[in-house]
Amino acid sequence: MTIYLVNMALLVGWGMLLIRHEIPSRRAWFVSFATIQWIVLSGFRDVTVGADTAQYKALFLQSQTLPLGAFTDRFFEIVFTESEDPGFYLFQRLIQYVITDYQVYLVLIAMIFMIPLGYFIYKYSSEPLISFLLFSVLFYEFFAVTGLRQTVATALVVLVGYHFVRARKLGWFLLLVCIAMTIHKSSLIFVPFYFLANKQLTKAYLMTMFGVIVGLFVFRNPFFDLLVQVSGYDTYSAMDGAGAVNFSLMLLSVLFVALWRKEQILANNPSAIHFFNALLLAACLLPLTFLNPSMMRLVQYFSLFLLLMIPEIVGTFERRERLVVYYSAVMLLGLLFIREAPVYSFFW
Repeated sequence: MTIYLVNMALLVGWGMLLIRHEIPSRRAWFVSFATIQWIVLSGFRDVTVGADTAQYKALFLQSQTLPLGAFTDRFFEIVFTESEDPGFYLFQRLIQYVITDYQVYLVLIAMIFMIPLGYFIYKYSSEPLISFLLFSVLFYEFFAVTGLRQTVATALVVLVGYHFVRARKLGWFLLLVCIAMTIHKSSLIFVPFYFLANKQLTKAYLMTMFGVIVGLFVFRNPFFDLLVQVSGYDTYSAMDGAGAVNFSLMLLSVLFVALWRKEQILANNPSAIHFFNALLLAACLLPLTFLNPSMMRLVQYFSLFLLLMIPEIVGTFERRERLVVYYSAVMLLGLLFIREAPVYSFFW
C-alpha cells in the first residue's frame, strides 16, 4: 500500500508543480512522468501481486517448451469454435524468441497498455491529473496488476481503436478488433461503439437508451446466456449475490450529472459526444454484473471513458467553483485510493 501512496503523491506533486509553473510542454511532461510511474508499478510487481500474475507466469514458462506449430495449428478453428484465445498465446510465444524472462515480459505488457493510455489521456483529457487519479482508483487493479489478455485487447480496441473511431476509419478499426478478438473475445463488444459514437443526444434517443438499460436489467438472464453463448466463454454462469453495486451507482451518477450539464460539456468539447455514448453503452451492460462479476470485463471497455468524462464535468463549473471542485475531486480520489489500496511488493 505504501508504494501505491507514493505513486499517488508523485502524481499530485507533478501535477501541482507543473500547474503552478509555466513550464513548456508541461502537459506532455506530466503525462510522461505518470505513464512511466505506472509502467514501473505494473511491470516490476512481484508474482504475488495481482490475482492472475502467478498463473500467467506458469503459462509463460510452459509455452517456452512448446514448438511454434502448437500455437499456429487450428488457429482460426480455435478462434471461432472454442473459448481459448490463441492470439494471445501466439503473441506470447513469438515474444519469447526475444524475451525469455517473465519479469521483462511483464514490463513489455505494461508498456503495451500504459503508453497508449498515456497518449489517450494526453490527447483527449481536459485534466490529465484527474484522469490518472481516476485510473489509479478505478482501473489500476485490473489493467495494471491482474489481467494480461484483456489488458492487451483493450489497448488495441479502445486506446488505439478510439483514434480510428474519431477519424471514421472503419477498416482499420475492424482490423484491430479482429486481432484483439483472438487475444480476448470480449473485445467484440466494443464494435457497436463505432456506429453509435457520434449519435446525438436527442430526447428520443436518450429515452430509448434508458428503456434498453431497464429492459436489459429485467431480462438480464437471457441476455447473459446469449452473450456467453456468442463469446464462447461457457465457463461463466449466473451467481447468487453478484453485483458491482458501488461501481454501478458511481457510473450512473456520473452519467446523470453529465447529461444534466451536457449543453456546457458539448459547448466546451463537441467530441465529448463520444464519451456520453460510451458511458450509455457501459450502463447497458451493468445488469450483467449482477449475474456474474466477470461481466465487468465487458463494462470496462466503455467505462474507461470515465477518465475523459469526469474532467469534462469539472470543466463546466465557473473558474472559482472549478478550483473547489478540482481540489475536492483530487482529495476524494486520494481518500478512496487509501481505503481500497491493496498490498504491493516489487519483484526484488
